Amino acid sequence: ETQGTHTSDHARGEISFEQVTLQYPSATSPALHGVSLTIQPGQTVALVGPSGSGKTTLANLLPRFLDPSSGQVRLDGMPLQDWSLPSLRRHVAYVSQDVVMFNDTVAENIALGQAIDTARVWKALEAANLGDFVRGLPAQENTQVGHNATQLSGGQRQRLAIARAIYKDAPILILDEATSALDTASEQAVKDALQVLMQGRTSLVIAHRLSTIEHADLIVVMQAGSVVETGTHGQLMAQGGVYAALYQVTEQNNSSQFSNSASL
Repeated sequence: ETQGTHTSDHARGEISFEQVTLQYPSATSPALHGVSLTIQPGQTVALVGPSGSGKTTLANLLPRFLDPSSGQVRLDGMPLQDWSLPSLRRHVAYVSQDVVMFNDTVAENIALGQAIDTARVWKALEAANLGDFVRGLPAQENTQVGHNATQLSGGQRQRLAIARAIYKDAPILILDEATSALDTASEQAVKDALQVLMQGRTSLVIAHRLSTIEHADLIVVMQAGSVVETGTHGQLMAQGGVYAALYQVTEQNNSSQFSNSASL
């Protein structure tokens, strides 16, 4: 990996994608094709679209897990390749549906290599709706969680990942299907924790359940690696285009799943 020398103590969180194209070496067509998008500091932007439309690929450009084949990505006006990689990644917190935990204590999993500040750990736990649960553990925040925290429920592991992001206090947040694998009760607790986490941060939200992103400042609809619609939920529903059709289908599926579970 090549990296630049630019550093910043605290990024403002302005992100711009400028005619970004990315093609994986073995692919026959680009995963992203000519994507241009500007995200203002503090905005919540939702990426929606069918599987394979390029949502996660676009998000993965920000921490430079991937580099574009052509085009430019900038943070606060500075091209990403000019940033020092450690400095760039300090400004980004990533919460995905695939949570990775280490065979260590709750506190160590939250601090994730940073010095442990017990007061900050507990503040993060409370904000992530995990305070009561951790207080009930044998050694509280010093309890070992085991290999990948498998003794915790899916919702608890997800909230532990959110506590980790709160502790990091990065100005940019990427949420990749962060509630998709949870039951209804766990999903609500996680959604409440996410609302706390997103306050004052530039947030990029990849959403499967469109009802979870209705209040986003901007919704970006992707198809086959391109942006096909942008707007608020109300604007896009009024257009009656791709987003409106996606929304109707996902809501019908969710209603059907609820009816089936209620009848069991």
